[in-house]
Amino acid sequence: MKRVILTIVMFITYAFGFNYSGTWINKSDISYNDPIKLKIENRSIRPIIKRGDKIVALKKKETTIVGNELYEAWGFGSKNLVLLIKPITKNKIRVIEKKIYTNKKVIYTKSFLFVRKEPIINIKKRYLGNYRSSSSFSAISRISIKEIDGELFVRGWKKGRYKDRPLGIAKAKLYNNKLHITWRKKDLIVSATIKGYNYNPNNNKFRNLQLDIKERDINSELTNRQTIQLKRGLVKFPPRVVTQSPQSIYKKFKIGPVDVNLMINSY
Repeated sequence: MKRVILTIVMFITYAFGFNYSGTWINKSDISYNDPIKLKIENRSIRPIIKRGDKIVALKKKETTIVGNELYEAWGFGSKNLVLLIKPITKNKIRVIEKKIYTNKKVIYTKSFLFVRKEPIINIKKRYLGNYRSSSSFSAISRISIKEIDGELFVRGWKKGRYKDRPLGIAKAKLYNNKLHITWRKKDLIVSATIKGYNYNPNNNKFRNLQLDIKERDINSELTNRQTIQLKRGLVKFPPRVVTQSPQSIYKKFKIGPVDVNLMINSY
């Protein structure tokens, strides 16, 4: 089965071209003047080699494409460094190195395995923004997440009878790609774990959040656990139905020499 999958991957790679762009790290044993890193952008390549205790970046050059492989050489007088790069998988390449000494008429050949260096992902940025719940049964109605000096702070609102009540602002800790926070409001302690999902690569943000909360009243020792779904941005709620009776408002107007009392019904 593995052989079939590898064959399919290689077929796709050779049929549609391999994406070499990125930074590649040497995972094999190296010695003097061997490449420890390759920086490839489209067709340009720049090897970074190790010379004793020094790290030296060679000149960036346009590579020669041979089929689906890259080929390039760097000359240093009577010494020449030649690299032939072949794809293995999406994140692995094979680099064949040839050191050619023209004065000695000697060629040394080595083979290295390079892996793609994945870009650093800033999970914090994905959480930033405002989120609301459309459910009338959610204990937490909305939250706002902001970054200040590299730290995340979460402001929360608790569902009230007539309007949302602020819980305050709490510092969040990022652990296992989740935010962990605790709000303290008088005798109420609310602990929450926030998980983001439905990632949007266009703006590098989560579309939705899931809150697993635990509320505890210090006086009564009553606890409440709830899982809440929040959506990024404003959530439209249906207008609240007015149930109270019309109130009579008396206003006094003066028309000429006569005072007239007017009653206006209003809601």
